[in-house]
Amino acid sequence: MTTGPSISLLGRLYDTVPQFLRPVEFRIVKTVEEFKIASQLVYTEYLKRNYVKPNPARLKLSLYHALPTTATFIAVHRRLGIIGTVSVVEDSPLGLPMDEAYKTEVDVLRRQGLRVAEVSMLALDGRLFGQKVFTLFHAKKLLFTLRLFKIMFDYLRSSTPTDELVACFNPKHQILYEFLQLQPLGGLKTYTAANSNPSVARHLNIRDTEQHAASHAAYQLFYGKKPSPAPFAEKLKFSPSDLETLFVHTLPVFASASPTELAHIKSCYPTYPFADILNAAHTSPPQFGLMLPQS
Repeated sequence: MTTGPSISLLGRLYDTVPQFLRPVEFRIVKTVEEFKIASQLVYTEYLKRNYVKPNPARLKLSLYHALPTTATFIAVHRRLGIIGTVSVVEDSPLGLPMDEAYKTEVDVLRRQGLRVAEVSMLALDGRLFGQKVFTLFHAKKLLFTLRLFKIMFDYLRSSTPTDELVACFNPKHQILYEFLQLQPLGGLKTYTAANSNPSVARHLNIRDTEQHAASHAAYQLFYGKKPSPAPFAEKLKFSPSDLETLFVHTLPVFASASPTELAHIKSCYPTYPFADILNAAHTSPPQFGLMLPQS
């Protein structure tokens, strides 16, 4: 492993962060409205980079979002609203999004008995951060992204049994994951879920990296005192009407799922009237005007 920048360097970088970043709260998504805005931000930024195909709902939404074990995190500016987001998908009978391209590689981790989670849907508001490729010298973007990853990492450590964090991303963004010391997992492939763009994969073992935190400055940002699960107690849980609105009316996610996939989603919500949720698709038109303003 290579050693990241020193803490003193990161401190000097922090001094370069413009004042508008100071009043930003980094936290888990608590409401369906916040989830919609975060999903719209991902869609908007990914569309600029040709990572998604256009859709009338202007959302980046998948079946994995319907899982109660998936969590979305946001950076909320006091005046500008949600300006950054990232999600984490825990492994389940549905697998992980990156299994489409890297199942063989992720299965190696699974066979070791490791519990895996995938970091996904990272997006920063391009109006504030620009659209150029991430570099370590872009202090504003670097430190903002680290703060977003830190809250996600605190959640993984305090509230999930995750052993291994995995990621699949465009090679243009590899420097971020190198800085965070994620190790290579899979080489260059075409990733259909990212609109057939190229991708590479990396992984990080949480317990191994915690043991090396003292000698790696990048890890010291993530491993201090043991995080508390308290900040995540208000994590969003979809209601039956939320599931119907998002995954039936807004985008036909449930209609595109296999019977096996739907059976697992139903098992995650044993008290929900899934027959009614799915039948609603035949009685109501799509509802595309669901997005909320960010300010």
